[in-house]
Amino acid sequence: MDIQINEQGDHTILKLNGDIDYFNVSELKNAIFKLINNNTRSIILDLKDVDYMDSSGIGLIVTAYKVMNNYQGTIGLLHVHDEILALLKLATVDVILKIYNNEDELK
Repeated sequence: MDIQINEQGDHTILKLNGDIDYFNVSELKNAIFKLINNNTRSIILDLKDVDYMDSSGIGLIVTAYKVMNNYQGTIGLLHVHDEILALLKLATVDVILKIYNNEDELK
């Protein structure tokens, strides 16, 4: 998995490239929690180049949401493919996270 970190306004965007699964979720976890430990207020995961996510990816996102929510931080998703969105809806993760269709919605 390749992770690029960019700032856009008040948001820190993690542009992800590759699958989010059991085999590489720890790399994403380290990147997210490094930002959380630095008190980053808004993290956006850009999933444009992510074609697959399993339950370990969902678990990480929910855990990060809970930790960030404790200090009034937010985590959201950007450019979510239909297959991943269906999985997130099945797990009702779409209810707790803001899901953005494009960068303009981040403003």
